[in-house]
Amino acid sequence: MTYLMESSDFLKIKDPNTRYMIENAYQAITVTEGWDFMKTFNDNQNGFMFSNNPMTGKIMSKMEELGYSGHSGGSFGWTMRNMEFLAKHGKDKFLSKFE
Repeated sequence: MTYLMESSDFLKIKDPNTRYMIENAYQAITVTEGWDFMKTFNDNQNGFMFSNNPMTGKIMSKMEELGYSGHSGGSFGWTMRNMEFLAKHGKDKFLSKFE
């Protein structure tokens, strides 16, 4: 099981806005070396939106630096939950969500 994605994998996400958010988050997590954090994230009390973990802030800052600054709290949480799913369940199961 791998969470590693190629550029062409993102094209399987048909909605362009969704694809942009997912690809931006993927790149931010990769650059910040946050995949271990995503694999082990377990903060059911606060979730990603209200997390005090420094890695969450680091990823969010990198997402903005890479060009996506349009997240609401809800879209950030949704995007991060998708990245968590990718990290924990692998690329194939993740992409099957967008078929």
